[in-house]
Amino acid sequence: MLSSRVGGLLSFGHFQVRQLATVGARMVVRHVVDGFEAFSSFVEALPPAGPSDPHFIFYTGSKDPDGKSWCPYCVTAEPVIEEALKSAPENAHFVKVMVGAREIWKDRNCPFRKDPRTKLVVLPTLVRWKGPQRLQGEECGKPELVEMMFQDFDD
Repeated sequence: MLSSRVGGLLSFGHFQVRQLATVGARMVVRHVVDGFEAFSSFVEALPPAGPSDPHFIFYTGSKDPDGKSWCPYCVTAEPVIEEALKSAPENAHFVKVMVGAREIWKDRNCPFRKDPRTKLVVLPTLVRWKGPQRLQGEECGKPELVEMMFQDFDD
């Protein structure tokens, strides 16, 4: 449960994550989480989603020192997802999860691959948390599919 807000930091018990910004005039709450341990702590503390405040999680390759992901499909998908977020419901949570460097992701024992909550096979992956909606790989770079993800709420 959300316990406090100080400036741009949200505190979930002992875990803090930076709230980046809202998108346009909409109140999409954005978070960036780096690595599996931070992801696990974050989702355990995330308030339950409701019909008017769904949670979307975008799994992507971590960025290099120049700010570019090692994952080419992630690079293609990011601007498409950013644009589609403008049509996301008010109060939706958008969580960008950096899964790690290429070597970490390619390891068959990568926790993002093994964890039953994530079941990742390919990057990028965009999901509605605890819902059936899921886009993977090149699908995340297709504006019409990404827009449907943020607008279609039939479970």
